[in-house]
Amino acid sequence: PYPPGGAAEWVDRAELAWQEGRIAAFMICLRSDGELVGAIALAKTPEEEVELGYWIGVPHWGNGYATEALRRVLEYAFDNLSLKRLATYHFAHNPASGRVMEKAGLKFQGVTPQGSRRGDQVFDDVRYGIDAAEWLAATAV
Repeated sequence: PYPPGGAAEWVDRAELAWQEGRIAAFMICLRSDGELVGAIALAKTPEEEVELGYWIGVPHWGNGYATEALRRVLEYAFDNLSLKRLATYHFAHNPASGRVMEKAGLKFQGVTPQGSRRGDQVFDDVRYGIDAAEWLAATAV
């Protein structure tokens, strides 16, 4: 989702945010050759909540990488960090991301009209969330 060089800048900003305790970012790489296909992060909001965010490079869409990464980060967040709740959203014009969230176990929370922006554009966002008890119930099979 970045212009040329933008992903590298994002990685640099994520490293600084990690050092400051504001974000835990993970690169999503292929096991076969280590190719970077995307990233996923847990970030504190100004309200001290924790939000998830992720992106997958277009050539890698539809391969299940986002769902697998999201499940692993949820497991890490609840089992290792003892977080109580996580939230995330997708732009309303990207329902495929919502399907990823649902497959990973997140629950639909609602739509926020013009709730997000990218650059100068404003978009409706579709919110999802999951708490530790829901995660435990979903994974206790």
